[in-house]
Amino acid sequence: MFEAAAKDKAPIVLYFAEEGLDPIEAGNVLHDAELAKISAGNTLFVMVEYNGDRTPSFDDGSPVPTSKLLSPNLSRDYDVTKYPTFIVCDWFGNEHDRHTKVPAPSSLIKGIESVSDLMTKANDRLLGNLEEARKCLEDKDTRKFFKAALKNFGYGYVGLEAAEETIKLYRATIDAARAEVDKILESRPEDGQKRLKDMSKDYRDTELESKIQDALDILKG
Repeated sequence: MFEAAAKDKAPIVLYFAEEGLDPIEAGNVLHDAELAKISAGNTLFVMVEYNGDRTPSFDDGSPVPTSKLLSPNLSRDYDVTKYPTFIVCDWFGNEHDRHTKVPAPSSLIKGIESVSDLMTKANDRLLGNLEEARKCLEDKDTRKFFKAALKNFGYGYVGLEAAEETIKLYRATIDAARAEVDKILESRPEDGQKRLKDMSKDYRDTELESKIQDALDILKG
């Protein structure tokens, strides 16, 4: 379903309805000829039964955002606290408009038609931090690189060009550091503990933090 939206680059409207609401009754909430045309065209309308469960999702320690559309609990991850709620998002699942009551069809249509422009604005918002992250890598300033990358991750955007490039740089940096930790453990150089201590400062608040600490404990014996 969502894969088709991504393939067609179709905006998505998530309609969070009351738990147990009959789908036919839920579908009668919005009646508008223009809205029907959009729904039949390049927009995906999805009814989601509201879920009040707020049990946190599994945390793998990585700050890299993932698409909320992949979540088994969309109510939780889109922070929906009441119904009906209508969320207009792009085909990556990034939210661009929200209504916490049944909106006027014209208002919903306006949000849908604005998705492409809002995606461009969101991407532009990330470009400054991306350029800063690139510069920090060139200067070999890992700590400042993570600071810039984490600012972009804080927006939660996925799929956008600047978001994906930030993620790519982040993962490449993490993978290189992970290989360095493994190399230190394997070769046991005299300055191994010092190098790991230095890395622990640079990689604080990343998924590599615990691995570096474990490696330090091993070298200390």
